[in-house]
Amino acid sequence: MKRILYFAILLSVLIGPGCGSDKAGDEIGAVKKSEYPESYTVRKNEMFTVPGVNGPEDHSAFPERIASSWKNYESGAPSRLAILLTDTASSWLGVAHGLKTIGVPFIITTDYQRALQHNVVLVYPIVSGAALSPEALQALAAFPRSGGTLIGTQVLGALNEVFGFTDAIPSRQHFEIFINNDSSEVVKDFTDAKEMLISLGNKERFKETIGTYSYSKNILPPLATYEDKSAAIARKYYEKGKAYAFGFDIGYMILKGNNARHEDWNRSLANDFEPGMDVILRLLKNIYIENEPSAAYLCTVPYNKSLSVVITHNVNFKTALNQSLSFAQREKAAGIRSSYFIQTKFIRDRQPAIFNSVADFEKLGQLTDLGMELQSNTVSGSYFFDQFDQGTGDEIYPSYQPYVLAFEKTYSGTIFGEMRVSRFLIDRYSKVAATLAFRSSYQYTPFTYPQSLLTTGYRFGSTMPANMALSHFPVQLTFNREYDQDLDIFEFPLTDDDEVPPFQPEFRLKSALRLAEQISRYGGCYIGQVHPSEAGWKVEQAFVSNLKDKAWFGTLGDYGLWWTARNQVTMDIYREGFHRIVTVNVPKRMEGLAIMLPLRSTPISVEGGGSYSVDGKLIIFEIAEGPIRITLDN
Repeated sequence: MKRILYFAILLSVLIGPGCGSDKAGDEIGAVKKSEYPESYTVRKNEMFTVPGVNGPEDHSAFPERIASSWKNYESGAPSRLAILLTDTASSWLGVAHGLKTIGVPFIITTDYQRALQHNVVLVYPIVSGAALSPEALQALAAFPRSGGTLIGTQVLGALNEVFGFTDAIPSRQHFEIFINNDSSEVVKDFTDAKEMLISLGNKERFKETIGTYSYSKNILPPLATYEDKSAAIARKYYEKGKAYAFGFDIGYMILKGNNARHEDWNRSLANDFEPGMDVILRLLKNIYIENEPSAAYLCTVPYNKSLSVVITHNVNFKTALNQSLSFAQREKAAGIRSSYFIQTKFIRDRQPAIFNSVADFEKLGQLTDLGMELQSNTVSGSYFFDQFDQGTGDEIYPSYQPYVLAFEKTYSGTIFGEMRVSRFLIDRYSKVAATLAFRSSYQYTPFTYPQSLLTTGYRFGSTMPANMALSHFPVQLTFNREYDQDLDIFEFPLTDDDEVPPFQPEFRLKSALRLAEQISRYGGCYIGQVHPSEAGWKVEQAFVSNLKDKAWFGTLGDYGLWWTARNQVTMDIYREGFHRIVTVNVPKRMEGLAIMLPLRSTPISVEGGGSYSVDGKLIIFEIAEGPIRITLDN
């Protein structure tokens, strides 16, 4: 994001900690040139320590780096979408993560004959004579003519006519993709201006963006165009089949957003609708549903509510800690459970310490007694957390002593230390030892952020802004925020942050409700950050009141565990005699799993999965675990 602009915003709140932007590990240097001592030793009167408290005792070390294998996704029924992988070293992991996010069942194969047993086939990442054999090209060319739906990415020759265009023209000058909403089934639900225009970069700051291809001399009007009106997504319809050609690398783009490695693709800094990657996923989902008679998918919100809402609070200065108990009492009375991100600052440096006594630490247990969830918001609250050394993995309280001398200068801070020590202190004093999520005090993350979370005992992160992720869904993180190994760690991007202006409650509420409405149209998630103050309560109370009937509300831990369980669910549809059988496997017990069954179908029997409810072709399980067998009426 635009760090200079965010720095101007942050200056307005420098007297108190806050959340800023996320340049996400870029080499940024110092904010200003100043000379500081090479080292600093914290004085005894500058820190509070609890006698006899030391920890954690374990050692943190990175897991072995092993590239994820596409073969993990090679099994499944013909009812799934098939990905024909033409380059195993490509960004296929982005496509896999994306389809799992949107709930579309799929397989990955390098065998074109296997892929063509499915009704919808995505050829990724390239379609060309160099990537496919003559036999494969011939079979793919015949596929849409015989009723199949073929989706090609970066179609560079041999099958141009099949996709309805003449030439593929490379470019690094395409900064926008415009969706052509012509009321066709696959694009008719894209009606918001931000959905109809996908940003690929900031033309004012950069001369080039990612490589794309445009398609010339199209038989049909393109499904999407670039800003120069050339075709970004070409299409051709046959008597029964269809062919779509995407002029950009879908997986690479998704990983760009998920890993926050793009060059200002986001059009706003924070607290705004930025659904670029979601639009691509929804488009693939729509193509699949329209062209696979047995298309079924997993819903993205518990109990198929329209929106997942998680309310969080950053307790990152002394007043916030003091106010948190009365705030939590209000929430409990209103039936709200929220997540409190605690900055365990026990050193008085450029900011006052938050924890100055055992009584301060005991407030954490009082918060959990009120039913609230506690998570980590670092130790030091340093603006330069993403520039810290990694550390040894043996950092413990109280010998870990990060000292923020000035806004741009922190001594002795490490990535491991911020994660390990904060989690230890919260677990010890919260009485429940259930700190699962981490949030940096500012929205910056180091490249090692994903594996650092994993090895220090966290399951989830919530630092990255949704505008930076270019998505309003959770994202699965990858080793070093790169492209070849996924980790069992999910980031829940921050949707709305009350530390970014405007600060007036009436404006905050209006903006928050508008954003929630935009995201709820396709079942996204809303992770809100509200300070535990009087103004914050006014906004939170009204926000919950407006959405209580349509949204699912829960803590970050609740939602994170639900999303992790959903991520492991698999689903297939087979034919047995006159019936179709839906088989679902739920490895981890979960509540509120919702499945949308194929069009014109109703379940006539359900085996396994416990209690459930049926609304037409929607089935919702109160509790789901293990194998489930659903028999459809046709």
